Amino acid sequence: MNNRREFLTTTAAAGLTALSAKRVMGANDRLTGGFIGVGTMGTENLSVAIEKGVRVGAVCDVYQPHLERAGALARRKGDAPKEVADFREILADRSIDFVMIATPDHWHPYMMVEACKAGKDVYVEKPACVAVEEGQKMVAAARKYNRVVQAGTWQRSGDHFQQACEMVRTGQLGKIAMCKTWMYQNLPQAGIGNPPESKPPAGLDWNLWLGPAPERQFQPNRFGVYPNAYSYFRFFWDYAGGILTDSGIHMIDTAHMALGDPMPSAVSAFGGKLWLKDDSETPDTMMVSYEYPGFLCSWDHRTNNMENASRVMAVTFYGDKGTLYLDRAMFRLTPEKGSDLKPMEVKRGIDGHPAHWTNFLDCVRTRKRPNSEIETCVRSTTACLLGNISVRTKLRLDWDESTKTVKQPEAAPLLKREYRAPWKLEV
Repeated sequence: MNNRREFLTTTAAAGLTALSAKRVMGANDRLTGGFIGVGTMGTENLSVAIEKGVRVGAVCDVYQPHLERAGALARRKGDAPKEVADFREILADRSIDFVMIATPDHWHPYMMVEACKAGKDVYVEKPACVAVEEGQKMVAAARKYNRVVQAGTWQRSGDHFQQACEMVRTGQLGKIAMCKTWMYQNLPQAGIGNPPESKPPAGLDWNLWLGPAPERQFQPNRFGVYPNAYSYFRFFWDYAGGILTDSGIHMIDTAHMALGDPMPSAVSAFGGKLWLKDDSETPDTMMVSYEYPGFLCSWDHRTNNMENASRVMAVTFYGDKGTLYLDRAMFRLTPEKGSDLKPMEVKRGIDGHPAHWTNFLDCVRTRKRPNSEIETCVRSTTACLLGNISVRTKLRLDWDESTKTVKQPEAAPLLKREYRAPWKLEV
């Protein structure tokens, strides 16, 4: 594997200069994409990119049924993509302008960094990473290789999200001293169950799926990428960070967007398995308190009570002039008593996800920074990861933004992640 890796890396590096020169494009030039990880979210990204006029040069997945489905989708739209199981073949392909990465979370940092080194622009799904240190290397790679990297926090491209955040940012609500973010579900207590370890299904390269994660025998829930179910891998610490990094990042990122992309100075969290009886590891019930310069923010999620179906996942900003509630369908402004604000309710105008792809493709052509530039997603991801670390260590954490670390030495090891050989995250 080492020899193959060295060959592919060398090939990709050799094409870097040519690829960089190729970036001066006209507005009507058709971009060629390589799509890595074509499960549920990857296929959605693939479909949107095709509708935006992207030529599908290659699709990649370690699970053969996903690969075949993605290839068939692209062929129905008139393309003839290569179908490969090893993402390194895409990185070595000089005809590919950009890559989309929608693998399980633990693969995001390595693939993004290697894509930048290969001279390719990147659309990478959220969360950016599984460990704080990885995020810093992702930002460093984007800067060093001058790549456009859009993260999948697509709410930044939604029109009603932009309008609501602009109202907060420009002070229309007055002084914001607190905001709240949350997600509520009501799930069966059996959850995802407790299946035993077994042999991998036909067509799955389990060793490559694990990649830099610790070696383990196949277990259905750890893989968890099934056509008619939510991806279960995200509920295991080796691969992801649970509900907070999967859904919480969208709402926390929206709060960051509205309030100037700050970082918390302190984080304190409580949570655990208080409802589900399955083998998932991440908290099913959780409360996180964040202290930012000038305001407080909170996140909470639960899995045994939905309260109101129209408020599954949302953020609320509290100002001295009014309260602004914001979710994926609408926002509502409620004035405080005596305020000169008027009540307002605005529905979503456009779907933010396709708009996010429009923004990314435009930035690939113009070399501008995209709406969800990788650094903003890394900051929001880091805030989420700190919440998880606080729960796991039972510590209040003080974040030092200048050194990108916490002041509690006993928590510092959880800011990093050991990669299984032969994988190394190197910028």
